[in-house]
Amino acid sequence: MILINPCPKNSLGIVQIFLPVWVPVGIGCLLAVTERDGIEAHFIDEQIEEDTLKAVANYVKKMQKPYIFGFSVLTQAVKRSVELSAKLKELYPDSIIIFGGIHPTAAPEDILCHNHIDVVFRGEADKFITDFYRRVKEGKDFRDMNSISYKKAVEIIHNKRDPIVTDINTLPPFPYHKFTSKRYDMAFVVSSRGCPYQCIFCSNRVTTDKKYRFRSAQNVVQELELLHNKYNLKYVIFLDDNFCVNKDRVYSLIEAIKQKDLHKKMAFSFQSRGDNVDSKLLKDLFDAGFKSIFFGLETSSERIMKIIKKGETLAQCVDAVKMAKQIGYYISATFIYGLPLETHRDRLNCVRLTRDLDLDMVRYNNATPYPGTELYEIAKSQHRLNVQGMYENFCSASTFIENPFKKIPFSYVPEGNTEEQIRMDILFSYFSLFLNIKKLKRVFVKPDQGAGFFYAGDSITAFLLKRLPALAFLGFMLMVKFFSLFYYMVIKKQTRTSFSEFCKVFGRV
Repeated sequence: MILINPCPKNSLGIVQIFLPVWVPVGIGCLLAVTERDGIEAHFIDEQIEEDTLKAVANYVKKMQKPYIFGFSVLTQAVKRSVELSAKLKELYPDSIIIFGGIHPTAAPEDILCHNHIDVVFRGEADKFITDFYRRVKEGKDFRDMNSISYKKAVEIIHNKRDPIVTDINTLPPFPYHKFTSKRYDMAFVVSSRGCPYQCIFCSNRVTTDKKYRFRSAQNVVQELELLHNKYNLKYVIFLDDNFCVNKDRVYSLIEAIKQKDLHKKMAFSFQSRGDNVDSKLLKDLFDAGFKSIFFGLETSSERIMKIIKKGETLAQCVDAVKMAKQIGYYISATFIYGLPLETHRDRLNCVRLTRDLDLDMVRYNNATPYPGTELYEIAKSQHRLNVQGMYENFCSASTFIENPFKKIPFSYVPEGNTEEQIRMDILFSYFSLFLNIKKLKRVFVKPDQGAGFFYAGDSITAFLLKRLPALAFLGFMLMVKFFSLFYYMVIKKQTRTSFSEFCKVFGRV
């Protein structure tokens, strides 16, 4: 079996070279299960693999037919996945092609309309990948298995979906040893799965059924010790969708970390909602080595908070950030621009909130209605869903990463707004944040000092020297974007801004 992480070429544009390469966690979890069950499984990650077809050819030399190729597919990678799998089916016509992950789970019909794809796994595949593999290899029928979709003649059949694994402590530990490339950033653990909240823009819950499950503190600490002792990692990110859902389990983890003195050797980062924390919890986490926290603020408007069903108030989020700042956390956050019924003023207020809260790092994303989300249904019902090709334009960071001479069309623009207006508001937000020496310095902070954006394990000087051509091109692209913003605001007078006001505006949003 070969598991493939498909990646569209230059999916993150010019900024890709500056970012760490994250281990494909979903594939890693399946590799852990196959290794435990004595199944020989390989993986190919197109983030780092230069020639996928050559890598496949090398693996199949030692494999027995029928070959099984499994694709873990996000929405933006649908086109690449379909094209690559078609080539594999042509080269190995007796092979079985599986698609799994968030997009195939949310929209299996999108996948099975391609005749060369045999099966879609819906939901988490940990509990049935072994059974599927053995049935295929033994020539047995797999079409009665739960949680799969397949095509029978021209009809697409969706079998009953199995309940997800309730106790994730029964799953094997993550196989860090399989991801040995120096290009990978392995500084992460996953201590829980799922999130019980109802946010209309979140696609992660498509596979997790909104069920929140967590691993024991002992299991998590064992992984932290492994990362520190074997891989010499001092800064670790908890990749949980929502770290603080269950306070009792958080305190169990705090106690276990302190018992092993890991808080004296390592620093940790986590993601939380504002309404899941209080001053005492934040202080106790900080004392246990948690120095960086990410909040999904998403909007500056209480009205929009209700529309997107966050289940928390803006006031709760603001209070949480202020408490964390006072304690000493490095604070990262996101805002989403282009949400339903949002206005230009709402977006400007996000910039004001960024400054008022003195956020250290912020991402301003464009609203993207991924299949399986309520936002997708809203965009569709409003006839404002814009799908280009096979979802090639479904990128929430498109304004930041795109070539300014070849813009990526938005997948959704709410009524009362234009794509140009939202794009310029995103650019304005980024420039107002980073045309600030203090903020810019924090971009280059090493992870073990609390955070960092451009980092690859080298010193900052060595890191930048290796990327001088890319850095120069990035600078040129940013300059073009800055002058496009100037043209929009001053020449076209879309915001009634004079030249002198434009020069001052970044200091007084």
